[in-house]
Amino acid sequence: MRIAAYSNFYGEAMRPLQLIIQVHPGELDWSRTLYIPLSSPFDPFEAEEFGDVTGVSVLLEDMVRQPGSTPVIGIHLPSIAERHGTEIHLLILQMDDVEEVLKYERGYFSE
Repeated sequence: MRIAAYSNFYGEAMRPLQLIIQVHPGELDWSRTLYIPLSSPFDPFEAEEFGDVTGVSVLLEDMVRQPGSTPVIGIHLPSIAERHGTEIHLLILQMDDVEEVLKYERGYFSE
């Protein structure tokens, strides 16, 4: 599993806009919530890396916060599997949604 950020200009500065979780076939248990500890800076993810693999948007309602001192985001995989199946290689989270779920101010993950 690889966690990276797709960044682009937001105003006059570069800002991570999407959190990309790249997974390999059989790597996820689609019947459970996936918890991922987050810390920046993230590896960069370039537009060319999207390629022709199957990627899906993780909706705000698919995300949960795990309480604790380290920022951890949960992704409810059963909901995603129900909508899209399990042949997915990229989970794409909007950084604004991640920040909202984690209850951080805008720009927490700014580079």
